[in-house]
Amino acid sequence: MANLPHIRANIKRIQQAGPHHYGKRGNSPLTRATSTAVERANRGAACPRNRPGRPAGHSCDEYPFAKTFQGASRTRKPDWGWAWVPAREQHAQGGYLSSFYASQRVMNKDKFWVAVERSRRHVQGDGHRAGVVQPVLHRRGNLQR
Repeated sequence: MANLPHIRANIKRIQQAGPHHYGKRGNSPLTRATSTAVERANRGAACPRNRPGRPAGHSCDEYPFAKTFQGASRTRKPDWGWAWVPAREQHAQGGYLSSFYASQRVMNKDKFWVAVERSRRHVQGDGHRAGVVQPVLHRRGNLQR
């Protein structure tokens, strides 16, 4: 996976701040939502188009992801948040997530984890899938350290 330092920092900050620590191993996993209505509501709550102050070449990055049941329209702060990140990182992350969902067959209501630390590939043991934002997406299976 490409280097996504701004997105990694945003996810890590939000995972640490929220009481549920969504997506962080050992806490509450994220749950995939395939509904476009859920995605639109989450994205609109976290990253409305009229959000002021967008720097040139940047995009609004929300976490938990818009395509989850823990997104901004369904959760309270500090369990969700956003940050301006370079648009190239945002675009790359979208591709990685889509690839992860497809290759690991992460379907509607399937649970998964997001590891943001720089790490080796992990295999997980508790029945949940594991995704990684930096540096690789995990294969289907269980996360072991």
